[in-house]
Amino acid sequence: MAGVGFSVPASICRVISTMHALAGAAYTILVATNAYSINVGLYKKLPYDAYKDFVAVSELATSPNTFVVKSDLPAKTMKEFVALARANLDKLNVSVPPIGTTSWILAEVLKIRDKLPKMEVVVFKGGGDALEALLSGTVQLSSGSLPPAASHIKAGTLRCLAVTGESRWPDMPDVPTMTEAGYKDFAFIETYIALLAPSQTPPEIVKWLEKETLKVLSTPEMKAKLFKAGFLVRPKGAAAAWARVSKEIDVYKTIIEQADIKKL
Repeated sequence: MAGVGFSVPASICRVISTMHALAGAAYTILVATNAYSINVGLYKKLPYDAYKDFVAVSELATSPNTFVVKSDLPAKTMKEFVALARANLDKLNVSVPPIGTTSWILAEVLKIRDKLPKMEVVVFKGGGDALEALLSGTVQLSSGSLPPAASHIKAGTLRCLAVTGESRWPDMPDVPTMTEAGYKDFAFIETYIALLAPSQTPPEIVKWLEKETLKVLSTPEMKAKLFKAGFLVRPKGAAAAWARVSKEIDVYKTIIEQADIKKL
């Protein structure tokens, strides 16, 4: 059992441990996030073929990314921030977690789409560090996942300009989605967690894992635990999960090329 480029919430770990135990611990299950797709365009060489070496079992849950600013910044919407950035070239920058995360991609896409080439994307080792840079005034915008920012947003220290994803976050109903903020192509840049299995795994085992995983995810207890960790359960079967994974490989490769990011 393994994870790709992500700190997996304890509730997700319990789902995977249960599946692993029920399968007799004879098969490997990969816990993957968008990093699985991003890495194809980011690295010169990977130790696996992302298209051929794995098959999907299920998509488990998603968590939105956020654009946040300090509450005293005179920008209350994404469009207002962009206008402020254009009026203050070289003065407004954005902090992000490590290269390879969806939050980093989100900031790079904003630069490209809104023509902000002089806005520096400042990379930190974690989401907490990226937020600290915003709170200290080192940067004026932070792109990151919801969980680290949620308490600051609710306390009023930070203002969330928008969230990615298909819908508003349930306990932040006043915060618009990126689509509602006028950025219709940003909805997909969120964090998902999916289960993958090596392609040589017997189809009947993959099918069984898919069925049992979806059963566990349907319980109110698991939905509540994942929501507390900053995730919404959006269970999808193997076909839909793999369609997303494979589609995002091409999408993220294009974004990385457009941003002129050198491969690692």
